[in-house]
Amino acid sequence: MNSADSRIRYDELSAGRAMGDLSHEEGRELSLLEQELSQTHDFAFDLMVGALTVDFLKESLAPLPADLAARMHRCADDLHTPAPDKVIPFQPTLMGKIICSPFTGWVAAAVIGLLAVVTYQAAPQQTPSEAHAILRTEAPDLLERSFQGLGTYTGSSGNVIWSDAKQAGYMTLAGLPVNDPTKAQYQLWIVDPKRDEAPIDGGVFDIVEGGVPNIVPIAAKLSLTDPQAFVITLEQPGGVVKSKQEHLVALAKN
Repeated sequence: MNSADSRIRYDELSAGRAMGDLSHEEGRELSLLEQELSQTHDFAFDLMVGALTVDFLKESLAPLPADLAARMHRCADDLHTPAPDKVIPFQPTLMGKIICSPFTGWVAAAVIGLLAVVTYQAAPQQTPSEAHAILRTEAPDLLERSFQGLGTYTGSSGNVIWSDAKQAGYMTLAGLPVNDPTKAQYQLWIVDPKRDEAPIDGGVFDIVEGGVPNIVPIAAKLSLTDPQAFVITLEQPGGVVKSKQEHLVALAKN
């Protein structure tokens, strides 16, 4: 194989390496050609594949949120410019020079950023309102009960939905006073005699906005099989393991 043919073959194998589809034999052939041509790893093909991938993803993905983009830029800057007290002088090998070069740092940052975009887009964040609507549509066994305000909270109202199949549920509450989390928090208790004799902790929550319904996800500490009642109490910050039920807020039952 003459020099021109070797170069053409080298480019073909380099492109295959960037695409990730080289066989073991082709990988050995590429290594031999690198020695023959005195050629080090050519990043041009890697960058080309990366650019094509980004272009493809840009067509199908929503724009990256500004706050996430800003964090990615800061991470890239950190990779590019290490803190002075973190720099350790050394005599790098050829591979060390490649790995530690600023250019390689930016390539790594680009790859990390691309993975962050894909991960972010693959798992979009749902608002409680959206998740509530989805559960109503998809749950095959949806249970729904209305809350009745108790004691000084008789002006409050709302409802609770729960699915044993999904092990998920939401409360929609209106009329409850906004609480100061440093002084007291609301806590949900779920009565399920088939699961446990004592009421099951359904999670601590806050009412953050008055005058409008608040949608609160249920965070049951145990799986439920047949919930019969849902009770809201007002407890100390962080909630309690067992409520004394001194401050009953609302009740929803069969």
